[in-house]
Amino acid sequence: MSIRRSVLFSVAWLVAFTAGDRMQAQTQGFQFHLLEATIGDVHRAIQEGQMTCQGLVQAYFKRAVAYNGVSNALVTRDGTPIPPPPGQVRAGAPLKFPTQTVAISTLLPNFDQYIGPPIEFGRMEPTASDPTVQQQYGMTVGIPNAGQVNTLGMINIRGERSVTCKGDYDRHPSKGALPAGAPRVCEEFRKQPDALERAAELDAQYGRNPDLTALPMYCIPFSFKDPYDTKDMRSTGGGDARYDMDFPARDHTLVAQLRAKGAIIYAKANTTEYNGRAGDPGGRHEPDSILVSTLGYQRSTWAGNRIAHNAIVAVVRATCFSFVKYKKY
Repeated sequence: MSIRRSVLFSVAWLVAFTAGDRMQAQTQGFQFHLLEATIGDVHRAIQEGQMTCQGLVQAYFKRAVAYNGVSNALVTRDGTPIPPPPGQVRAGAPLKFPTQTVAISTLLPNFDQYIGPPIEFGRMEPTASDPTVQQQYGMTVGIPNAGQVNTLGMINIRGERSVTCKGDYDRHPSKGALPAGAPRVCEEFRKQPDALERAAELDAQYGRNPDLTALPMYCIPFSFKDPYDTKDMRSTGGGDARYDMDFPARDHTLVAQLRAKGAIIYAKANTTEYNGRAGDPGGRHEPDSILVSTLGYQRSTWAGNRIAHNAIVAVVRATCFSFVKYKKY
């Protein structure tokens, strides 16, 4: 299955939420409050006035607030707690990392007899992209019943969608000049509407009568893996470095095509850093070594570990994220 077909397939059954708010239907037999909805359901709900484009995108953000977060804990030599570390702002609030660590003996009871290469224990370190925030490094383990999963690494909300232009450096042009010291590139970047602003623009232009022939993806929220460039969000392939500019000058072709068809690009999904995988650099190339979904986890030095196996089952049906299906080539 091609990447293009995979992305489109993931939208065929769009996971659309109303954040717990039941909306009153105006026609008998159809009420938009299902956990899973087709693209046609979204369009029908808009046409019937059950919801707005901005309301749908806001529901996605509410689910990110509720369920997208840290789901791993550090594995340390003796399980000593750590001070609360500062995390990047995501979905309106800083990430909260667990302060309790897990002793290596909990996982490996005979660790005192281990004589192999040194173990890289878990630790918190400042990120290279933004030294004011920290990320987990080294060995981690999934938190039982975490109630959340670290799926989205960057969300398209003004002020947090870029590190180069974060906070007030992404101030809306209507709110006056940028603060002193803002990178010059932020003057152009802040002209890009975030996902909520773009949804509001669509509502103002089309109301309940979008042109679905010209805009077949009208108001459908998309999250993309970081290898896909998005001009209004950080696009670094999941890497962590002091980029002079962490967003591209233009969209990836597929992203641009979806925007042109009315889609809302609302988030970047966490991905294996630089779309790579640890392995033998001198060995024979094996397809399984680069298909990130086959091993069940993904890791970015900027966004952290994606999946904790014992944490994902309880929340996968309650999240608003689109998952792409891969198969072996």
